[in-house]
Amino acid sequence: MEDSQTKSKRIFKNTLYMYARMFVMMVISLFTARVVFNTLGVNDYGTYNVVGSIIVFFSFLNNGLSTATKRYITAEIGKGTVDTGRHVFNTCIVAHLFISLIVFVLAETVGLWGVNYILNIPDDRIFAANVVYQFSVFSTVLGIMQSPFGSAIVAYERMNIFAYFTIFDAVNKLLIIYLIQVLPGDKLIDYGALLFVVSVVGMLIYRIYCYRNFEICKWERPKDKPLLKQIFSFTSWSLLGQAAVVGTNQGVTVLVNYFFNVAVNAAMGVSSSIIGIINGFVSNFQAAFDPQIVKSYVTKDYAYLENLILRCSKISSFLMMIFLVPVYFEIDKVLYLWLGKYPQYSVEFCRWTLVCIYLEALSAPLWMLVYAQTKIKRYQVVLSSVYGMNFVLGWIFLLTGLFPPYVVIQIRAFIFCILLFIRLYYAKYFFPYLQVKKWMTKVFLEPIAIFAVSFVLIYVLIDILPISNRLLHIIAITGASLLIVVPSFFFFVFEREERRFVVKKVVSSFTKIK
Repeated sequence: MEDSQTKSKRIFKNTLYMYARMFVMMVISLFTARVVFNTLGVNDYGTYNVVGSIIVFFSFLNNGLSTATKRYITAEIGKGTVDTGRHVFNTCIVAHLFISLIVFVLAETVGLWGVNYILNIPDDRIFAANVVYQFSVFSTVLGIMQSPFGSAIVAYERMNIFAYFTIFDAVNKLLIIYLIQVLPGDKLIDYGALLFVVSVVGMLIYRIYCYRNFEICKWERPKDKPLLKQIFSFTSWSLLGQAAVVGTNQGVTVLVNYFFNVAVNAAMGVSSSIIGIINGFVSNFQAAFDPQIVKSYVTKDYAYLENLILRCSKISSFLMMIFLVPVYFEIDKVLYLWLGKYPQYSVEFCRWTLVCIYLEALSAPLWMLVYAQTKIKRYQVVLSSVYGMNFVLGWIFLLTGLFPPYVVIQIRAFIFCILLFIRLYYAKYFFPYLQVKKWMTKVFLEPIAIFAVSFVLIYVLIDILPISNRLLHIIAITGASLLIVVPSFFFFVFEREERRFVVKKVVSSFTKIK
């Protein structure tokens, strides 16, 4: 068995790979989102987002199964053999084929009806919306079928390969941006068709790599029906949580479309693009921890697991705080430099969504721990019930006509705060070794105090800062925020061992550069 130092080195290396991936994706995503927005226009961009929300609604079936697939493959790699791993992998393949069929049928019946009779789409864009919807359906089905291969790459902790494939996908999307500028015809249809082509290419690449490099990915017909039943049992309760998340999120998108118009959906789409990039930095870091959390749990390495959870939570909080303060204050300038004239409410959507993903970033290591074991029924019932209140309360608030559209995201932030403490309770329930008091102090209370101090100081600085240039203003505020947040976390949140580890890695990196 590997020692903790070797595991830590692998996590650090995998984190660097994921950050390199995220940096390239960030640059490409910022550019492509701007060009797509300006090329399609507000109405078509909003149409694409609201049509996509329908197919994403059905994809929750795959999200639940993917969680189960990743868990079972990772656990079997941690404690099993190649033969047992191959059996688990192929059982997951069968399960994903089954789910892809269900999603296809639902999308072509209920979903198609929703696009044509529920969504508020301009009459002259109905045909284009239907064509794009079909491309989205087939792209989703392909994504479901390739999910076990992506899970295998993550389970083997080949984050460098995972990063290369994702960067390749991002570069392809950069090519799409060029093509929609030069291709004749409807820009919205062209965009949907090209994204479908990228999905096909991605599926082929994932499969070829896994077949050639992982013995467990060799096909053999699975015969263990009890295992398939066990996976679907885990999936069924995971699906409850995924259904609540996807149904609520996409339901809120449809709510905003129903009470307002596609221009407001465009504002939500813009905020999703910006916040998605920021969230990607943290989720990519957390992805490097996820396999080790599962493997440590199934091998009963509890001392290492306890340290891993606390460290992942603290660093997640730190990474989000780096973005939270400057983006909160400077988002209007970022949007102007990025898009020029941006949709109304974009600033408010961005700010409140940023608060939401900060709370979710704190929760991630906790739900990873819960999912490392298989008894998730009661956990999912409770969380799904609470999460679903976002849609219910959003509908009630919007129905009064007294609140702006971004009230749905304000409600979501409140719900996420409740969910954070529910997850903490269940993490302690399933893993009694977790030090809740220490978690609350180091992960929640001290970072909140740092945010409060940073918020006040930056607010005062903005009033006295004599800089009119938007770009220079963003740079100045970001620099000031880093000077406050980084030393505060380093000296007050991180422990002595963690500080030594960070310093050692930074010094080592600079030495290699020289």
